[in-house]
Amino acid sequence: MAIDASSLSVAMQGFADHLAASFTQDVTVTVESPNAAAEQAKGSDKAVLNVFCYRISPSGIHPDLTLNEPAFVRAHVLLTAFSNATDAQVKDKDLRVLGHAVRVLQSQPVIPTILPGGVPAPEVSQYRLQAVLQATEMEEMNHIWSIQGNEISYRLSVAYELALIPLEPLTYLPPPTPVESVVLDLGPDAVPDTEIGPTPIAITAPNALSNWLPFSMIRDGNMLSSDASVPTGTAQVQLAIAGPKNEDVQITVAWVRSDGTPQIQAAQPATIAATALDLDTPTTSVVLTDAASGDVATLIIRPDGADMPAGNTVRVVIT
Repeated sequence: MAIDASSLSVAMQGFADHLAASFTQDVTVTVESPNAAAEQAKGSDKAVLNVFCYRISPSGIHPDLTLNEPAFVRAHVLLTAFSNATDAQVKDKDLRVLGHAVRVLQSQPVIPTILPGGVPAPEVSQYRLQAVLQATEMEEMNHIWSIQGNEISYRLSVAYELALIPLEPLTYLPPPTPVESVVLDLGPDAVPDTEIGPTPIAITAPNALSNWLPFSMIRDGNMLSSDASVPTGTAQVQLAIAGPKNEDVQITVAWVRSDGTPQIQAAQPATIAATALDLDTPTTSVVLTDAASGDVATLIIRPDGADMPAGNTVRVVIT
């Protein structure tokens, strides 16, 4: 099974092609290990300029990177020239090849290859690679050559950093849909906002069943509460509901009886009469069936209709 090209492979080959375009036909540019490049030079009538990628390093720490954004890495490469056997009379052939490569990258450090490789992102960003000459320590250079084995000795090389190479995600996630929300001002001195207006607004997905949700609280004496306690035998509670005026809602009472048994009352209809909650908001009577000590009722309010989402819930504890 063939493996698709990646940004890393496209970058390496693009870098080699950029160098190859500046040489005559008596120099071949390869992307190999030093051993493989040396063997190719032995059996060829051309000199070989090899690009050996010996290290990949991260571009930095990016905590705000999302799953749909590419990561970036730096590739560290060695340029090494290998003369063919027919060039024995040209003693400085390696220096000529390396020197020309350095001149090319000094004059044209930006590689024309477009990155990333592979399938483009939904919102395509294109990048180009830059070759930066490096001052590699001799200790690191000696280590690189020492791990090549005994069949090849140290050869003069030039080190470059290729930056930055984007590594695109395997898959791109679709953008999230807007979060549905309702804006309500519940302050004691609430006034209509000039931007929002007097009616609560919602930000919804295009296929949402409703672009608004009701907000409710229990009227308990001279206060509004989301949690109220009432004595055994209470037949009803007063519920204040805010939302778009004259919109119909359904109120469901979900019981957990004192013995842990769940029970659902039939939905009760109501009509919204206010866009904000305060002590003057008209209330709706919600019937409580067989309210006994230890029972807990959760009041769930939804826009009228099938399978509609619910607004906030309020709780009634029977004492």
